[in-house]
Amino acid sequence: MKFNYFSITFWFKIYNNPENLIVPLRDSFKEEFTNYNIRSEIPNNLFIPIINAMNPDLRTNLSISQINLQYNMDRVTKNDFNNFKEKILKLYENLTEAGIEIEHTAICINTDLEEKNALDKLTKNIINKKICTNDLVDVSLKFGKKHEDLFYKIINLLNKKQIKINNVVDDKGRNIPIPLIPWNNSLIEKELIEIQYEINDKYSFDYTKNYHTTEFYLNKMFYILEQDMESDIENLITKGEL
Repeated sequence: MKFNYFSITFWFKIYNNPENLIVPLRDSFKEEFTNYNIRSEIPNNLFIPIINAMNPDLRTNLSISQINLQYNMDRVTKNDFNNFKEKILKLYENLTEAGIEIEHTAICINTDLEEKNALDKLTKNIINKKICTNDLVDVSLKFGKKHEDLFYKIINLLNKKQIKINNVVDDKGRNIPIPLIPWNNSLIEKELIEIQYEINDKYSFDYTKNYHTTEFYLNKMFYILEQDMESDIENLITKGEL
């Protein structure tokens, strides 16, 4: 299984003092981000970022709006997970000390699983056999379930093909764009199952009065995610068990 990226989103009440976040951010990420770009004016749209930061190697990035913070770690391996977890726990500590109460949190991972016939793997193990005809060429599945009446797990599965298409040049020497090139002469180098996995505590936020993410529940989500990386994801694909 190849890991592509880890991501976390903290949701909080409307906050529009970006300058006050710089100290806790610098303490959380040390030298990871050299510059924090702050908008000069607070936008009316609460989702527009007011702080952006990107690592020089383009491997990690940070985006903060008035109601959420998202941190992404790209081009990862499984061994990067502990580093990701430690950074997030430190970030959570610094944000709460700065007076920001995290309403709820979502942790995501994205992985690829190489399969000789990814479509068959998904259809034969998961989908109703009446749907599994020879005419199927692509499948995208989404599962959402509650866990321990505390969390939501959201799993997206889709089959992918890594295709090599030779460049085609027209009579004027221009490269013809891929949508205009037929795939009958293309080469399928590998087939993959992409797994997008998220665990969040929105269930607790939805149904527990005055709920907010605590350090205990943040650690619990990380623990469940680590366990599922080892077992649940593969069981869903190979056995159709969720």
